[in-house]
Formats: sequence, structure tokens, C-alpha cells
Amino acid sequence: MTHGMSLKRVLLQTVVGTLVLAALVGIYVFLFGDFGETEAKILGTTLTISAFSLTSLACAAAHEQRRHPLLSIPGLGLAVVWLLLYIPAIWAEWFDTEAVGKTMAIVGLFSFSLAQACLLSLATLQRHVAWVFYAAVTAILLLATIISGIIVFDPHDEEWIMRTVGVVAILDGCFSLCVPILHKLGGQHTVSQTAVVYQQIELVCPRCGDRGTSAVGEIACRKCSLTIRVQVGEG
Repeated sequence: MTHGMSLKRVLLQTVVGTLVLAALVGIYVFLFGDFGETEAKILGTTLTISAFSLTSLACAAAHEQRRHPLLSIPGLGLAVVWLLLYIPAIWAEWFDTEAVGKTMAIVGLFSFSLAQACLLSLATLQRHVAWVFYAAVTAILLLATIISGIIVFDPHDEEWIMRTVGVVAILDGCFSLCVPILHKLGGQHTVSQTAVVYQQIELVCPRCGDRGTSAVGEIACRKCSLTIRVQVGEG
């Protein structure tokens, strides 16, 4: 086992163990807690760890596949920053400070946005529709940027801003849904092309050793009449 695979295994085991522990703590709070301040902080910590696990795994999957490091590496970094920022803020109640609260919101927003983009990057699109992925990433990051601006500057009664957010959100959802659909359609197209290209195969009869070229499908040996069925497809 390589060092990279060992590290990946350790990370996955750590994430699974953390999620199980967080789930057990959350269940305990709901069953036996009185929903006071401490229980609320415990639940907040549990949700933070779960969200960190989801976003970091999405970015790690893209990074492992060497898909768009400009998305996966910042995504992993923001996930760590989010975890290190949220847990102390929950227990020390830093979020009561406006600047800290806005920073937490923006970091969390971009962390989820980059994780979404990393998941989309795992799809394989044909070249003539590859622009759909880039359009989806643009809409995702643009939406996060606009919402971050709203969080920072807190504009009042700006109807055009809300209209812009609505339009970009629709584009985000539309392009994000199109990426996996095009990935699936592209895979089906590849299989159909394979069936057309590989119409003949060179075959050696396992019984008599006769060698010859035959059409793909059911083949009868010319010498011993052994029937062989051949099917060719992508792995």
C-alpha cells in the first residue's frame, strides 16, 4: 500500500469515527438533555463537524482525481479554516460580535460552494459540452460572492440585488443539474460508439487452435464447429 493510499485510509477512518461520535453525542442530547445553552453548543459542534466532513470529503475526492486543483485545494483549506473558526466561536460565543459572525457566514458559504463545484468536477463531459461545467462553477462562485457582499454591506431595500440573486441562483441550479445529466449521456454515447467500432475480432479457437477474424456475436469455429459468443465493451 502506498503512502498516499495509507493517508487516504487514515483520513476516511478519522472522518467516519468523528461522524459516529458526533451522531452519538447528538442523540444523547436529544434523549437526555434539557436543551439548555450547553446542549445547544454541543449540537452546534456536532453540526459543524458533520458539515466539515462533507465539504472536505467532496474536495478531497476531486483532489485525489486531480480534477481542477484551483477548486479542490482552496476548498480543503476553507473547510479546515471553517472548522477551526466555528468550534471556538460556538463555545466562546464569538458569533455575537458582528465582524466574527459575518466572517463565519462567508467562510461557510464559500466552503459549501467550493465543495459543490468539486463534486461537479468529478463528472466527465464531452468536449463540446464542457462549457456547461465552467458555467456552473461561475454561477456557484458568483452567487456566493453576491451573497457575501450582502452579508458585509447589508444593503437596504435594493430590489435589483434580490432579483440578481434569484437569477444567479436559478442559473446555478440549472447548470449544476445539467452536469451529471450530460455526464450520464456522454457515457451512454461512448458505449454505443464502442459497439459500432469493434465489429470484428481476431479469435483463436480454444478447442482446435484455429485462428481467424470473425464478426462480434455468436461465432462457429470453421474447423471444429465450436460455438463461441463474443461481446466487446468498454470496462
